[in-house]
Amino acid sequence: MMEETRLFDINSIELNELFDSVRMELKNKNDDYKKLKKQYHDIMDRFPNLQLIFEDDEIFELNKEECKMLQKIIQLGLKIDELEEYSIFFLGGKEAYFYFKKMGILKE
Repeated sequence: MMEETRLFDINSIELNELFDSVRMELKNKNDDYKKLKKQYHDIMDRFPNLQLIFEDDEIFELNKEECKMLQKIIQLGLKIDELEEYSIFFLGGKEAYFYFKKMGILKE
């Protein structure tokens, strides 16, 4: 049986790929995450100036509605980040268990 790669045995590229897989799992399985991402993308699609600010580092004067949506985008981004960080935190906890076991700190 092939041994599963553990978090503490991988390089930074593999770690980033693992984080991406956590995001994909959230996208596929977490309804709250899906809703937040959809709201985020809907606003970005409706307000191209916001998209340019975030993606192309452009500077624009925003109207009142765009300012309001900028605030909303930031709030949504923080909630999305929180869900991702929560999932990654528990992944780290699981990996700590396997690391401690490998080091002999935990016994079966």
